[in-house]
Amino acid sequence: PCPSAIFQGHVVEVLKSSSDIATAFLNSLLNQLNWAFSEFIGMLQEIQNASNRPERVFIDSRQLRICATCFDLALALLRVLEMIVNIVPEMFTDYSRPKAEHLLRRLCQLLCQVLHRVSGHTGCFGHVVALEIPGLETIHHYPIMTAVAGILVTLVKPDFGQ
Repeated sequence: PCPSAIFQGHVVEVLKSSSDIATAFLNSLLNQLNWAFSEFIGMLQEIQNASNRPERVFIDSRQLRICATCFDLALALLRVLEMIVNIVPEMFTDYSRPKAEHLLRRLCQLLCQVLHRVSGHTGCFGHVVALEIPGLETIHHYPIMTAVAGILVTLVKPDFGQ
C-alpha cells in the first residue's frame, strides 16, 4: 500500500515547517521502532530457548500473538521511516538542518541492529522462522529486509547520480 500523494504532501509540509516538531516526531518514531524491535527479538529469544529444551514445551498462543504483533509494528514503523526518507531525505542528510546528523546516526544504528538480528540464519530470528510455528506465519526475512533496503537505497540514491 502506498500512501496518497496528498497525505505525503501534508507530512512534508509539517516536517519542513518546524525543525522542533520534525525532530520530536522522528525521535519518537525511532524510539518506538527501537522498542518494538527489541521486544520482538526478546520474545524470539524466549521462543528459541523454549524450543531448545529437551522436554516438550508449550508456547502460549498469547505470547505468539504478541510476538507477531511486535514484528508487524516494527515493520510498519520501518515502512513509515522509508516513506519519510523518500519524501524528505534532507531531514537526515542535510547537515545544515538542526539534528540531521544525529537523526541519521540513530537511523543507521537501528538499521544495523535490524540487519544484524535478521540477516543471519544462525540467530534466533532464523531459528524461529525455520520452526514454522503456527501463529508466526507472518514473520519472515523478506518484508523486514525490503523495508531496510528501501531506506538504505533512498539514502544513497543521490550518490548514484555522481
